[in-house]
Amino acid sequence: MKIPFQQLSVQLSKPLLPVYFVSGDEPFQVDEACRLIREAAQLQAYSERQIFHVDQKFDWNSLAAEGSNLSLFSEKKLIELRMPNAKPGREGTKALQEYTESIPEDTILLISAGKLDASQTKSKWVKSLEQAGLLLQIWPIELGRLPQWIQQRLNLRGLTAPPDAIKILADRIEGNLLAADQEFEKLLLLYGEGTLSIEQIQSAVSDSARYDIFNFADATLSGDPERVAKLVFGLKAEGVEAVLMLWALQREIRSLYKIQEEMFSGSNLNSAMAAQRVWDKRKPLISRAIQRGSLAKSRKWLQHCQQLDCIIKGQRTGKAWDELLELALEVAGQPLLIPA
Repeated sequence: MKIPFQQLSVQLSKPLLPVYFVSGDEPFQVDEACRLIREAAQLQAYSERQIFHVDQKFDWNSLAAEGSNLSLFSEKKLIELRMPNAKPGREGTKALQEYTESIPEDTILLISAGKLDASQTKSKWVKSLEQAGLLLQIWPIELGRLPQWIQQRLNLRGLTAPPDAIKILADRIEGNLLAADQEFEKLLLLYGEGTLSIEQIQSAVSDSARYDIFNFADATLSGDPERVAKLVFGLKAEGVEAVLMLWALQREIRSLYKIQEEMFSGSNLNSAMAAQRVWDKRKPLISRAIQRGSLAKSRKWLQHCQQLDCIIKGQRTGKAWDELLELALEVAGQPLLIPA
């Protein structure tokens, strides 16, 4: 079966299929589709999950072995096969075809991969997966459909905006849906739920401080405490909201935590970063942060983020900017020394 992305939610409301193949070169929508499939699987009691990252050293026999490996508690299983491209090679195509010829019970195979070219869509291995379940090819959103997509993403956050404001957003985020979604999150943090004005969107989306916020997050990852402190004090003096600083930092900590979870499960650093779609130019930053930290530290930092969020919202006593500086310096590798 082959359906467009827009029909995925409706299809997932029905009994799930044994195979889902998500292919495309638009990372945000590929991730979104896989997330929806995972959530649907959880709702239908697929509680066990196994993730495989396909690289040149991947043993394709492990796919068949995992499919035939019965859980001790007879739990339904979700197997995720993550391929950075859509070229599994001779051994991979054979393994995938054999899997579809003998699909294990109570098991869903979710494959995410790069864009399929025209010849690949006609190949036997792709056809076998499509016939066994669902093929979802992700295409970039055309400019004409972008305003509708923006309004839908805003609505998910309880936001709306007039057509002229939507057009401004479309002009500024075309071609980068991940950055666009981050902008929507920032608008919610700044203004709360409701209708956004043109002035609010122009101010928030074009504000050069948004780049400084990301520089602040990068400084914490790189382990540069002096620059971290300088940016915290400088952005505070410029009137940047503490909630935006926290958002930028928490996003990076959450990414570190997910990478460390992958590594704890047996993945190497490169595979873990590939699974989280870390850009090449950011890999050195992430690598340095991973060397300084640990899964336990990242978990503690995320808890600190939750506490800081409560302080910013007035649900807990404390000094938000002091707490922000303390957390950022911890992530940078130089905890703030407070006299006893």
